[in-house]
Amino acid sequence: MQERIDDHEARIKRLEQHTEPITIPRIELDPGGIQNRLDNQAEILREQEKNLTLIFTDIGHMKTDIGLLKGGVNTLKTDMEGVKADVLKIRESQADFKDTLKTMVTKNELRTELTAMESRINGNIATMKEDLLTAIKQLLQQRPSE
Repeated sequence: MQERIDDHEARIKRLEQHTEPITIPRIELDPGGIQNRLDNQAEILREQEKNLTLIFTDIGHMKTDIGLLKGGVNTLKTDMEGVKADVLKIRESQADFKDTLKTMVTKNELRTELTAMESRINGNIATMKEDLLTAIKQLLQQRPSE
């Protein structure tokens, strides 16, 4: 057994002679450079925080504005219902007025009717004059002369 141990030790020595040492490169850190980069990142984060705060503030204002707009829309809906009712009343009164106008006589129709009446009256007056003159003549003829 000793022989085996000696044999292993000899093999280990041969292996150690064939193995090359591993070189580890030296890493040099620049503490100032790292700190500058960390400071830059911190500044970027602060700017992003400001922007997010502005965005959240704007969203809050927008929500308020949307609430006001909803109220305005509801008011407009109510007003539009009133306007629609008013328009319906106007349409109904227009229809009534239109029916009234259809039954009314126009100026031209009045002129035509008055002219026709005037002609009939003038014709009747002329006929009456003739009839009256004829009646007077007959009465005069029947009357004994004096």
